[in-house]
Amino acid sequence: MNFHRLSLVFLYFLTIVAALYLTAEGWDYYWLPLTERARHDQHEVLKPSGFISHGAGIVGSALMLILLLYSLRKRWRPMQRGWGDIRYWLNYHIWMGVTGPVLVLYHTTFKFGGIVAVSFWSMMAVALSGVLGRYLYVQIPRSLSGEELSSGELLQMESELRDKLSSEAHGNAHALKILEAFVAETAAAEGGVLSWISRDIGATLRYSGLRRALVQEAGLGAADAKRLVALARKRAVLERRVAFLGTARRLLHHWHIFHKPFAIIMIVIMVVHVAVATWLGYTWIF
Repeated sequence: MNFHRLSLVFLYFLTIVAALYLTAEGWDYYWLPLTERARHDQHEVLKPSGFISHGAGIVGSALMLILLLYSLRKRWRPMQRGWGDIRYWLNYHIWMGVTGPVLVLYHTTFKFGGIVAVSFWSMMAVALSGVLGRYLYVQIPRSLSGEELSSGELLQMESELRDKLSSEAHGNAHALKILEAFVAETAAAEGGVLSWISRDIGATLRYSGLRRALVQEAGLGAADAKRLVALARKRAVLERRVAFLGTARRLLHHWHIFHKPFAIIMIVIMVVHVAVATWLGYTWIF
């Protein structure tokens, strides 16, 4: 596991720990109606302007502002070279887009109304659509630099994987038949984005079944079967992405139209909310 993946695992671990801590700390408080919260033992630290909830709001808001650097990295020419892999930026952007709303949710203490509610639901729309956008993004084959691959490059990759799969099967016709059937089923160009997602969710079970079939029906050893399954998986995923390339591009275009306005609404209202709260004297530890 490289540093990038390790850091993401650590960051998501921190998100889970923070959510569990905040939930445990305020479980009783969050269930109380607003009229009864002032009598709760921890009201002073759990109320939106209290130490814990206010801190969660500040960190969450900061993350949602920092994640805007990803858009700058994509569009500002001086940052397009020498500023790291764009895919790594996207992964950290998504982490901040997930963690920020989670922390802000605890800042609201699960009670919100008025214009803040507009910002909150815009934030949730941005977060949920961001997860879908990440899924659509990875459906478009890209180079290591993040650029979309050309048709010629995709065809070459398909051909290389097909030849390698055939070579690794060492002339075992039955194994090749099983593998080709698996690739055809997994890469089937039917259904829409929901079909893609359902297939990806059930992928682990299908790969286990394929490995078992290669061992039991085609007589392959466990190591050979594992290697062939990995190749078949790569080929199936590539062929499906090629088949759905046009659809994925169109969906990603429409996704941008949906994602950006909600992001703008969220940021504008959040900035106004923070400015007004600061003006009224609701500061944290500084």
